Amino acid sequence: MSFKRDRYLVLDPCGNYLVRITVPAYMRSLFGNKRYFVKSTGTSDIRQARLFRDAIAVEWIRLREQVKPREGSKIEQAIAELRRVSARVHETPVQHVMSNTQSQGVPSLLKMRDLYLLQFSEKRKLTTLSKTNKAVEVLLEHLKKRDVQLRDVNRTTVTGWLDQLKTEKAPQTIQNYVSALAQIWDLARNRYHDAPQENIWRGHALEAKSSKVSYEVFEPGELAKVFAVMANDEEMQNVTLIGMYSGMRLNEICSLRAANIREIEGVLCFEVTEGKTKSAARIIPVHSLITPLVLSLRGKPHNGFLFYRASMTDRADGKRSTWHSQRFTRAKRKALGEVGSELKVFHSLRHAVAQILDRGGVGRGKLKPVPEDRIALLLGHERGSTESFKTYSKNAASPIELQPYIELLRYPEIEKEPQREKTDK
Repeated sequence: MSFKRDRYLVLDPCGNYLVRITVPAYMRSLFGNKRYFVKSTGTSDIRQARLFRDAIAVEWIRLREQVKPREGSKIEQAIAELRRVSARVHETPVQHVMSNTQSQGVPSLLKMRDLYLLQFSEKRKLTTLSKTNKAVEVLLEHLKKRDVQLRDVNRTTVTGWLDQLKTEKAPQTIQNYVSALAQIWDLARNRYHDAPQENIWRGHALEAKSSKVSYEVFEPGELAKVFAVMANDEEMQNVTLIGMYSGMRLNEICSLRAANIREIEGVLCFEVTEGKTKSAARIIPVHSLITPLVLSLRGKPHNGFLFYRASMTDRADGKRSTWHSQRFTRAKRKALGEVGSELKVFHSLRHAVAQILDRGGVGRGKLKPVPEDRIALLLGHERGSTESFKTYSKNAASPIELQPYIELLRYPEIEKEPQREKTDK
């Protein structure tokens, strides 16, 4: 069920979103004669607030439909109500008496999905919740049903669906669907006495991880060719430059806001507040070669974001890099051809940054490799295996210490282009 983008959502004085729904007159007795039903989402993130709102609104509409006055005279309504109560008493007298001691039955798949989204709205990332919603949507589409009881989905149904998906989707996508649905079944089993005890989504041995491939670093001269193809696309060139001189993931770059560019201990830094993993939150000193660019972007934001196309992208999973990913791929194919360049993508820039830092810079002289722990910090990877590194030393590195490491990143084939243009003139 979909709603208008920000329907029922209002901001409180602290900047957090509230769900506020006007209570109809015929429902006010159920809510202490209050005119509004108000619940805090506990977040200032509009995307998470919408997920919370959706789950609340679905249950609200169901309740409203149940108690909504029926058409007809008041006498007819009263008689109909008495008859409904009488029928329930005669049909289930024992259950009626014991209703306070018995547990509610397991809800349908859509209700369990809503319950899952509501329960984990603060604990799961938006991308994870989006995958859960998508998995339920695709399964119901396959079953050709609007909703289904959990007990009506068996292992044979699941394997048949998976066989079909293997001809249409990537292994990792299928694994995402299965994992999301398995968690819904687990939640149902943990909460309801009559839920299926066997989790039919486990034990399929999809081996999605084995399908992952390692991206390749651009060979000398190749990145310059790609960069040249983007000559008339200033935003893509700027996004690419930040990727080259920071090692950030594409979506991290596209999610940057003007407020994420700030001085820390006297060093201008990118501040990544969240990302793909728990270790993604970090600070990265801005390379001196792109400092003027970054300051310029900070001074002219688009709805708060550094990049216009990112500000215009609003996906359910929160990703803002779709357009940029497609544009980079097109430029790469135009510059290098489609054959032999499949494993060279924007993410290859992160591999290049890791490689340069591991080698201690660019050149033929005696280079001193950057400590692996510091490379992990800059790239947003997990550090070490001890609690000292994981918890107590999480933000130990100073920007002053990290800045010289970032300055090791150089790309002679691209940096010489502006100089050559000036010489030609």
